[in-house]
Amino acid sequence: MLKLLKEVVSNVFKKPVTIEYPKVKLPPTSRLRGRQYPDLRKCIGCSLCFIDCPSNAIKMEKLPIQLPHNKRGIFPVIDYGKCVFCYQCVFICPVKAYVVTTEYELAGAKLESSEQLSLSTLPKAGEPEQKRGS
Repeated sequence: MLKLLKEVVSNVFKKPVTIEYPKVKLPPTSRLRGRQYPDLRKCIGCSLCFIDCPSNAIKMEKLPIQLPHNKRGIFPVIDYGKCVFCYQCVFICPVKAYVVTTEYELAGAKLESSEQLSLSTLPKAGEPEQKRGS
């Protein structure tokens, strides 16, 4: 009993071992797999990511505008609630269209998808189209 009491008293005066997240945030490691989304200036609408996704988190949606390099007029939308962040979509993409980030704080009241992020990569009216390789 005395040994237990001694342990309790010694722990009361020690600093906590855990990080007080979200008060204190550690920088993400280089190996972290964060949010990913397709850059529609590069995406050719081939559907390989949709076919290869192990958690069925990707669906193909119709593009709001016609792009010359995307003949099928479709693009992938990732449901982050279903995504297991295996990055199979990133690895399988033949034109390396996926933008990978270290953003990991995805929890929220609203279910998120990659649709808005992807649509934000579309060229603006009057803006010259970027080469797919760049």
